[in-house]
Amino acid sequence: MKSTSEHLFSRGKTGNFYIRRRIPIAILSAYPAGKAEIIRSLRTSDKAEATKRLRLEQVRIDAEFAAHSASLKERKEALKLSHVKSLTDEQICGLAKYWSHRVLLRDAEVRQNGMDEDEFDEHGKVLSQQRAELGKLLARGHVKPILPAMLGFMHLCGFDAELSGEAAQKAGYIFLESVVKTLDLQQSRQAGNAISTDLVAPEVPHPAKIGIESSTASGWDEVFKSWQDYVNDRPKSTVIGYQTPWGQLKMFAADLNLKGPAELTTKHISEFVSAMKKARLEVKTINGRIGKLKEIFRIAVGKELLLTNPVENTLGFKESKKEKGEKKRLAFTPQDIEVLFGSSVFTQHLRSSGQASEASYWIPLMMFYTGARPEEIAGLELSDIQHDEKLGWRFVITDLVDGDDCLFDDELSRDKDTCERRLLKNNSSRRHIPIANELIELGLLRYVEWVRGQDSTRMFPTLSKDFHGKLGGAFSKWFGRYKTELGFTSPKKVLYSLRHNMKDLLEAAKIPTKPLKRILGHASGDGTITDGYGSGIPFNVIHEEFSKIIFPAIPALAWQPGVGYWRKEKVNASSK
Repeated sequence: MKSTSEHLFSRGKTGNFYIRRRIPIAILSAYPAGKAEIIRSLRTSDKAEATKRLRLEQVRIDAEFAAHSASLKERKEALKLSHVKSLTDEQICGLAKYWSHRVLLRDAEVRQNGMDEDEFDEHGKVLSQQRAELGKLLARGHVKPILPAMLGFMHLCGFDAELSGEAAQKAGYIFLESVVKTLDLQQSRQAGNAISTDLVAPEVPHPAKIGIESSTASGWDEVFKSWQDYVNDRPKSTVIGYQTPWGQLKMFAADLNLKGPAELTTKHISEFVSAMKKARLEVKTINGRIGKLKEIFRIAVGKELLLTNPVENTLGFKESKKEKGEKKRLAFTPQDIEVLFGSSVFTQHLRSSGQASEASYWIPLMMFYTGARPEEIAGLELSDIQHDEKLGWRFVITDLVDGDDCLFDDELSRDKDTCERRLLKNNSSRRHIPIANELIELGLLRYVEWVRGQDSTRMFPTLSKDFHGKLGGAFSKWFGRYKTELGFTSPKKVLYSLRHNMKDLLEAAKIPTKPLKRILGHASGDGTITDGYGSGIPFNVIHEEFSKIIFPAIPALAWQPGVGYWRKEKVNASSK
């Protein structure tokens, strides 16, 4: 290396000239640890030309120094040097990851600016020497030599800590391990491999910010509200569904003397999941609650209310096929159908004395002949019953997927809360289902005109939303009492069993899987784009497949307005 004037020197076989500037002490923290000067090639061996380029490069470097100085000034004002008695695992890992990210960013910047052969060779030698020395320290667990560098980096980041004994050993080992891994990545780049900093060392919060936010982190109510407000007008039932696991986690944390959600660790979450298992909650319930908590924390982290999501990598449980089979709901048998549709509501025109009224007659029948969900039917508008000159009458049904309604084993096994998804009532979430001739013969169109004559636009104007925001809530409760009085006491035979009946009829008609799933309102398997925009299958195809269904005869009589109220009756259904 030969110096020819201040900041200018030549080196190497080619005699190329370089600029050399010492980094001001005040802004050293803006550069990777250990870097004290800037050396850049002027890419010429001609001294006269090098002198010209030197002046231009001096201006660039001065501008760089000024920018770093301003940035550090702002950082110092925002992050006053704070002192902590000890480092948490989160702070130690955050410090190591932040160091790795900064080093790899700078390494990439140097390579992007270009290096001549001499610079490249020298850089490679430095990396190899550091990797050998530090790798040996790591293998021996000898962390004492790295501690001054780590503490110095902490100070530059705006905080310091008292570390001794076991705490110093633990922190030093984690930091040293990160340094060695970073050197491995730099050497991989040196060998010509493409290493993306964002992939191998993503950006993380500033280490000092971790210390600050750990004591002033958002509380339980604020975090939950951030999730609630993330989507405008979340349904009340959805909010209540998420409040349940959130409230239970809050109580669990209180028992451990944790002040807020920021203090939860992955270990705490694992213990919480184990507690739910010991409480004998069903696997589906536990997995659903894990998914809800995961989403609440994800949004809080995204809004910078919390630093980490302790539920991010939490695993739920899997049920065996045998366990799933034991819990699976059953379709009604032909004898059950005779009892249900031969009862007083369908043959004597008695109705629920509550708000269900005419819905007590129509919802079970419409579920039986469409496979739609009770809430989908309860929310129908009169305008949702449409006529096509070629294909006849159809229902336009909103796809509201219920967490208690998975008819397919493959959907049950998904770990993405597929069955908890709710779509808003809009064009992209609708599907069309042909109206069976049997429903028309039972007087559906007469009923529509009867309701319209009462100046209503809703199919069931007497239904009102319950505490959970469901229109069909009151009807479902009434039907539960009604079917029990008819003798259906098996927990596997409920209102949703009528959807299983429809699925069986579709399969008996040998209808292909995709139209079958779309008729029932499940994902077709073509992905979110197809499933998000209507059925993804032309209605004439749905109509053709639907026409293959052979519905069994039922004893229900054609509709007429209710003539009285149903009272408890005792009827013994066979083969319940």
